[in-house]
Amino acid sequence: MIRKLLLAGTAALTVLTLASCAEAQVDFEPEWTATGAKPTVTFDAEVTPRSGALAIRYTLRNQGAEPIVAYVGVEGDAASHASDVYVTARKDGTVELAKRTFAIPDGVNADSIGTIEGKLVAPGEEVTEEFTVSLPLKGRRPYVGAVKLPDPVREVVFCLGAVLQSEAAQPKPATQGRGKYPLNGPQHLFCSPPATL
Repeated sequence: MIRKLLLAGTAALTVLTLASCAEAQVDFEPEWTATGAKPTVTFDAEVTPRSGALAIRYTLRNQGAEPIVAYVGVEGDAASHASDVYVTARKDGTVELAKRTFAIPDGVNADSIGTIEGKLVAPGEEVTEEFTVSLPLKGRRPYVGAVKLPDPVREVVFCLGAVLQSEAAQPKPATQGRGKYPLNGPQHLFCSPPATL
């Protein structure tokens, strides 16, 4: 269903004709354009194929002088959100498993922006997680009803979004000392080497 939605921009109000999220489909994920200063971090990550699942392990360490926010909590079934990820395909066919923010696609009416949980990482500190994602993979992305993946999936990566705290939005409270940040907020992406299935 097509309807008109009035969007408030920073400089002006623009009326756009937008399709509902339920009708939208993404064939591949456009390359993310990073915004703001890049956090100074080390990122060590690995995706390991196992029987019926992918084992993911990562550590992001803040090597800079400013606190950063690591987007670690995708909303989903897991109580801690540890094993919940977004699953999209890049134009080259690589499938990306990620904890990250997303731009709202052109022509999509996002009824609500949504949130992702972020963890504050002080200078010299790190965040690390280990979890599994079940196979076969199912496409998942905010703001759209369907995500197309290659068939078969041959190569996967894991990516984590992070941003300087000074450039992140003011979060809403969340559990486990985390905050809830806008799902379309700024970020830099840090990714593992590709793993072959």
